[in-house]
Amino acid sequence: MFKLGPVLSLRGATEYGGTWELSVLVVGDRKPAKLTFEGADAGEAEPEELWKVGTSAAWRYRIEARLGEAARTLRYSIGDIQHDVALPAAGMAPRAAYTSCNGFSSFKAMKGVTDKNALWKHLARQHKKVPFNLMLMGGDQVYADSMWETVPSMQAWAGLEFDEGNKAEATDEMIGELERFYFDLYVSRWSQPEVRPMLASIPSIMMWDDHDLIDGWGSYPDDRQECDVYQKTIWPAAERAFRTFQQQLSVGEAAPNSISSRYGFTLGHVIGGLAVLVLDMRSERKLDQVLSPKHWEAVYAWMDGLKNIDHLVIMSSIPVVYPGFETLERILGWWPGQNELEDDLADHWNSRPHKGERVRLIHRLLRLTQTETVRPTLISGDVHVAALGYVESKRAGDTQGAVINQLISSGIVHPGPPAAVVFALRHLFDNDDEIDRGVIGRMVDFPGTQARFIGKRNYMTIDPDPRKEEFRLWVNWWVEGERDPYVKVVHPLVRTSAAASVVPTLPGSKAA
Repeated sequence: MFKLGPVLSLRGATEYGGTWELSVLVVGDRKPAKLTFEGADAGEAEPEELWKVGTSAAWRYRIEARLGEAARTLRYSIGDIQHDVALPAAGMAPRAAYTSCNGFSSFKAMKGVTDKNALWKHLARQHKKVPFNLMLMGGDQVYADSMWETVPSMQAWAGLEFDEGNKAEATDEMIGELERFYFDLYVSRWSQPEVRPMLASIPSIMMWDDHDLIDGWGSYPDDRQECDVYQKTIWPAAERAFRTFQQQLSVGEAAPNSISSRYGFTLGHVIGGLAVLVLDMRSERKLDQVLSPKHWEAVYAWMDGLKNIDHLVIMSSIPVVYPGFETLERILGWWPGQNELEDDLADHWNSRPHKGERVRLIHRLLRLTQTETVRPTLISGDVHVAALGYVESKRAGDTQGAVINQLISSGIVHPGPPAAVVFALRHLFDNDDEIDRGVIGRMVDFPGTQARFIGKRNYMTIDPDPRKEEFRLWVNWWVEGERDPYVKVVHPLVRTSAAASVVPTLPGSKAA
């Protein structure tokens, strides 16, 4: 029996062809058996050791699955462990689930939650009805905040005066303890019985956020962010764990769909007419930077290469459209120390040092709607609410299609903020955010409701429209304690070029 796994990951897909490259991760105290898989692409794979800590090691298998004319099931086995994977038909978009905030930032946050994995159970029921082909995990897949109480060397360092801590040197003891801490954190968090089968049966694309390192990583003053302990103990241990567990990569290996491994882990996938851009917003983050200029150049070059794509989904762990930084700071100041969002203010796109990068990103996405007739959609987590917003341009020359939806879902485990904060978000903010002249960001009610910020745990599903004549995305927010989802449809743009669109569909998927 494995300590963790299997954990299934989508490494890459041929654009409109018939192949998915998958990897499978397991953790155990001895080398595992071969992985075998059945069907048209029957074969086997040997395990490769990625990382060993103490007596336990993480092992990876790599397999290729050929897609057929119709959706089908891939069955794989490791010893007596067996799982089924739902594959879409070749050239078709996947049915996807989106999750974030899979844990608790503090014991206080955890204390009031009775059924900690209730939404993972709900997701499993949905998967049983109509299987998901893909799981997008947008950040905070684990919460490392407990290191300050459970790792002796870090607990001692945190007790130092600020300047003294910045001058302290990294020690072998710190490095060893943190490697063990992060390794065990993933094993304990992902081996829970409600989580484990979903990770084993749905291929995932994951990107980290701050809690996968430590709360607020990259948004600390330079003398703290660049200190020895942060850069020589926390970063290498957290990065090795992220690389191993979330990306399933060996040391120094670049992901097959990496946009530019020199600057971080940003990924670009094209899957059956649907493009997915997965932004790494932590590896290079500073107080005045989200991504470096060279990193952005690589991202924009990848975007400019998209052709005959109907939808571009951009995974931005932190919402690009959200109530303004200054107003949020004032509101949360009324309840000092009462909710964890206070620590995240400097992280937000709407904080002043990041607004320039945000404007450039939005203009590049708007340009796609005009030059390539691609519908960009932002999906985010982090803020522990479900919410819906959009960006709209009314600048001269922009057409009616110059709209970018912002879909927010979090968390699948972490509870929402206090009711007073949700009330303030809904009623006390200026609703319009003037991003640039003629470009407005706005939070809106979910269609057919008066709900705008839902402060309950939630996750999101994205269903491609089964009708071939118009490839729409049907988005459902599943909220804890509510029977029916909140629904939003994202329409494609009308193509002006003669190029034919490859229109994905998913047999058996439901529209809403």
